Amino acid sequence: MKTFTYLFNPFIKIAGFKSLALGLVGLAASSGINYFNQWHFHGLLHYGPAPNPAFWCFAAEQLVVWLIPSILFYIGGCLLSKSKIRMLDVFGTTAFALLPLLVMNLIYCLPILQPMKTLNAATPPLEMLQQPGIMVAIIASLFTLVFLIWALILLFNALKVSTNLNKIKLIAVYCIGVFGGDILCRLIINMFYK
Repeated sequence: MKTFTYLFNPFIKIAGFKSLALGLVGLAASSGINYFNQWHFHGLLHYGPAPNPAFWCFAAEQLVVWLIPSILFYIGGCLLSKSKIRMLDVFGTTAFALLPLLVMNLIYCLPILQPMKTLNAATPPLEMLQQPGIMVAIIASLFTLVFLIWALILLFNALKVSTNLNKIKLIAVYCIGVFGGDILCRLIINMFYK
């Protein structure tokens, strides 16, 4: 039972500098994997091919995907929590919460997922499904949702532990940080492709 608890809320034991250090190592590893495989974070919740193959772009995407939600969580915590909020805790736990996305990055290195890179969004769905290997690639890519959901659960618990928010305030700041953060990330990251 404790193992299950730590899988979804490791912040009971890991916070501050330790979570920040581990999270930053994960972000750096993710940048390298994505550069090798040429998959990009378009936002916190969006992942796929993009036109910029430069390493700086992959590293910058990782920073944006970490910093935007962290900043929004920190501001929300400072405004709405009665507790003293430490920036180190918010930014550290948020970085650590993104570690499951590293597993998602590794899965996208599999050869069966490479046909996903060549998909054209303008192609009619029936025509798209007739491309060789695409059904297997789609099914395999759905498996990566497990790691995205895990990261979203970790982000929720990171916010809860680092800000001491509860109930409606916690949910509001979480939604702004994740969904509003995703929109802001997409706007910023889109500038990297011009």
